[in-house]
Amino acid sequence: MRKILSGLILLATLSCGKDEVVATDADVAITDWLTTMNITATRDASGIYYYPIVSNPAGTAVSAESVLAIYYTLSDLEGNVLAAHQRANGDSLLLQQGTGAVYPVGLDAGLTFMRAGETFGIILPPAQGYGDLTSGAINSALITLLEVEVTAVQSEAAVYAQELTAINNYILSENLNDTIANPLNRVEQFVSGLSYKRISKGFGPLPVNGETIVVNYTGTFLNKSTFDSETNFRYTIGSNVPRPLAPGFEFGISLMQPNERSLVIVPASQAYQESARVIPAFITDDLIADFIIPDYVSSIPPYTTLVFDITRFD
Repeated sequence: MRKILSGLILLATLSCGKDEVVATDADVAITDWLTTMNITATRDASGIYYYPIVSNPAGTAVSAESVLAIYYTLSDLEGNVLAAHQRANGDSLLLQQGTGAVYPVGLDAGLTFMRAGETFGIILPPAQGYGDLTSGAINSALITLLEVEVTAVQSEAAVYAQELTAINNYILSENLNDTIANPLNRVEQFVSGLSYKRISKGFGPLPVNGETIVVNYTGTFLNKSTFDSETNFRYTIGSNVPRPLAPGFEFGISLMQPNERSLVIVPASQAYQESARVIPAFITDDLIADFIIPDYVSSIPPYTTLVFDITRFD
């Protein structure tokens, strides 16, 4: 059973006992705040504090690799709101817990104590918050207060099943299987979940490993917003040169003849999967610059279907 401690009792526990934990300045500030706010919280071994605001004992518990949908508000202990994503801002945010796909890492740890339908306060000392952020976008010494609502807890398989339904709806809404509106073949769907639609026919051999081909492409989401575009992109099949590609993108161009134009619909499982969830989003570019997260995180959210309109040249 978890031991629930008030701020004053917790501070005493931190400074005495067989397994003594020395109270840091952050611990003192946090326990003072908890006492002032009359809040009972738990401190875990990593130094984060958490407390329920809304409980739901019947909700699905968070487990490692489960996919969560959340809303949040991020503040300091003085009550200044630094960032938020609530219902007025759009759909809940998806993230995968326990796989290193969440920043800050203390949030990832705090979510383990939650269930669907619950709202928790999670307090992060700098070491579990933004202590490694050097850009100054957020004060690295910040003691972070996150109020997090978990609206759903699902398996990754369930999320992918929903994604395939959305892909099929997209194919239907865009009339991609209507060979009058969109001549040539119907959409070819592979076991991987990838869908391939030839828009204009090419002629000649398919590319082989080691061959360099040139393509123009535009990448969009299912809502048709563009996330990437490039002309005269030269890529050597099977080589990761000039850069690694999403597996579904490379598979798509491997099906293309010279002068062919095709639409390749790539599910997240064949693209960037859980990607990463950065909170708040405005520090994403700073984390990329510091090599803390990969650069695709700036444009590809977790569990996002990608649609590539690709033309291959000779």
